[in-house]
Amino acid sequence: MSILAIIDKEFRMFFRYPLRVISSLLVGIVFLVQFIYFGQAILGGRFSSLLQASTGVGDYPTYVLIGYTLWWVSVSPMEASVWGIRRELQRGTFESNVASPTGILKMILGLAIAWMLMDSVLMLAVFVFGVLAFHIPISLTAVIKVTPVLFLSFLAFLGFGFMFSGLVMMLKNIGPLANILEFAILFLSGVFFPLSTLPQDVRAISSLIPLTHATNAIRKLFLGYTYPAVFHEIKWMLILIPLYWAVSLLIFKWAERITRMMGYGGY
Repeated sequence: MSILAIIDKEFRMFFRYPLRVISSLLVGIVFLVQFIYFGQAILGGRFSSLLQASTGVGDYPTYVLIGYTLWWVSVSPMEASVWGIRRELQRGTFESNVASPTGILKMILGLAIAWMLMDSVLMLAVFVFGVLAFHIPISLTAVIKVTPVLFLSFLAFLGFGFMFSGLVMMLKNIGPLANILEFAILFLSGVFFPLSTLPQDVRAISSLIPLTHATNAIRKLFLGYTYPAVFHEIKWMLILIPLYWAVSLLIFKWAERITRMMGYGGY
């Protein structure tokens, strides 16, 4: 129940202010529209034979919409750690929450899940806008079909959020670092352009990002491919999930030990 209480609190705080919700939606829509039109201007139209040959998806708005909405939700656990925990430190309530029966791990997990769910609500609205505005054919069957892959992607980044939680506890303000990493993930995971355009060394790095494999799999599934056709992507995600969790928890425990000696303090 403690995790549910944290999720409920975060939802109440976010949706309590309609202007904040509307602003977040507008930011999501503006970024989506500008990237789609910019890409179409570069490609010389909506459909690209090069994109089709490289990724299997020739329609650029479809290609971007899937990758963009998935990226926004995937980085939510990092946002929750960086800004949610920072907020508790600023208010001076972090240490009391750590000492409560909830415990620090449940608190962080609750924050990450809450932010992921809130961003899912926002991005669902942005996704529907993109489907309607750019006349993208999406069926309910396809949405249901990609749900397991979405879950695997969320699970990977959920573990990744613990690393940032530890760093925020120790360093207090790592917002710029998190923003750099978020946009690096955006660039390296093939959200706006095919990875075949990148150097081989950079593509090797992109293969270590779960979002790379999630977007590839989901795009193919939306096109009607079966799960055996995306086995390679799912295999990579199953390998990366425990790796991300293990590395994140190790860094989190290390940062927590240092923070306990320094004192959680305020902000």
